Amino acid sequence: MSTYQISRTEILDAINDILYLPILKFEAQSALKQFLVEARERNADLSDVLIACSAKLSGCETVLSFDKKAAKVGVFELLI
Repeated sequence: MSTYQISRTEILDAINDILYLPILKFEAQSALKQFLVEARERNADLSDVLIACSAKLSGCETVLSFDKKAAKVGVFELLI
């Protein structure tokens, strides 16, 4: 359970449902779709997975971070 007493799966399912509502448009829909796939495969913080997917879509090869846990996600590189 998260801080909000909602499971990770429930959060991802809700984002998925919102993503496919025909009345909404998202600027980076492909990044959000990739986020949903990767978030289900990884145990990383959802915010870190979203940042990584957005960075990849923008052409970034590396995202610098002080967060040791984030450094385990794709494009992140730990700054010490």
